[in-house]
Amino acid sequence: MKNNCQFNTAKFYQYDCIPYETTNCYRIITDNGVYFFYEYQFIDVNILDNLEEGDVIHIGSHALNDGTFWLHWLVSWKGDLAIRDKLHYCIPHRYTLLIPFFILVGFWFDLQLITILLSFGLIFILMWCICRTLFRLINLFLPKQIFLRKRYHRLKQSDLSFMKSPLSKNRKTLSCSLTDLPVYEGIATNIDSSLISRGTRLSFDFNGVRLSFNEYDLTNYFIPVIYYFCHPTFIASGDKLSLIFENNKIQGIFNHTDGSSYLITHCVWISKQKAKTLLRYWYFYSISAPIAFILLVILPSQKLDSIINGFLWILPLAQIIPLLFLLFYTLFSYLNDRSYTKRVLKWLCETTGHWPKEI
Repeated sequence: MKNNCQFNTAKFYQYDCIPYETTNCYRIITDNGVYFFYEYQFIDVNILDNLEEGDVIHIGSHALNDGTFWLHWLVSWKGDLAIRDKLHYCIPHRYTLLIPFFILVGFWFDLQLITILLSFGLIFILMWCICRTLFRLINLFLPKQIFLRKRYHRLKQSDLSFMKSPLSKNRKTLSCSLTDLPVYEGIATNIDSSLISRGTRLSFDFNGVRLSFNEYDLTNYFIPVIYYFCHPTFIASGDKLSLIFENNKIQGIFNHTDGSSYLITHCVWISKQKAKTLLRYWYFYSISAPIAFILLVILPSQKLDSIINGFLWILPLAQIIPLLFLLFYTLFSYLNDRSYTKRVLKWLCETTGHWPKEI
């Protein structure tokens, strides 16, 4: 449970920030590792503006699959990225207070359909805020989270016994492995990240050409950060990239700045790791949706017995369908030509020594 937690003393080099979905995503580059985190994890992130190249920082993190790390706290003599150790409530938007007023107006003028729709909307918003607050409360009491907080407080009391200090004079740089694939090198500029249906579109300029690709929403939005196994796709302005193109499509990306690599699969193919992510989300929705159905439909209904009997038939199917769908998807993917994707995957693994992130 705690074996992938890392506590390192490092030299700060730089940090970058890009907007990502509903929050800002940050990247910190040090002499012995690259660290990612979301802005909402910490009370204040302005301390990063005070850090300069060469400053010594103490970091608590956990390792990701691609050799980078997810940051949990940072301590320096100039200030800290202080962890949230108190419950951060999810509060509805202030405009939500207008909904009860419109419900009363609808009830007064006997507008039944509008009143019902607004009532269900208000219930949904309140349930969403309650679930988000409970989710954050659970995060505070996870054993791994408690372990990381205890180490943070030990460090604040000047206990450095558990910290590793592999300080080096220069950052290690990675070079691309030899390949006959069409590899193009350049600098990314004019980065733009925007939300699309079920995902994010990332656009950037590369050697005078505007490039973009979509990353569909397979992030860990409902999963605590301590269980993250990959970081969001991160390309900042000024990053040196090596890209593989085929049929005017990006097949693979290697980021020299932080050592991250990305495999963009255009064929019908997914790895075991991505299959686990798909199942995790399918089961989250197939379990949470029936619970919401019970609370909103079954309990208020007068025909309770007949609805429950029908529900008992639906629930097992909701659990089996994701497995059957993934089985057919996997069988179909083996019939598809993915030889080029395998070559790109091999090149990325040889270059970084880690499995790339699949987009």
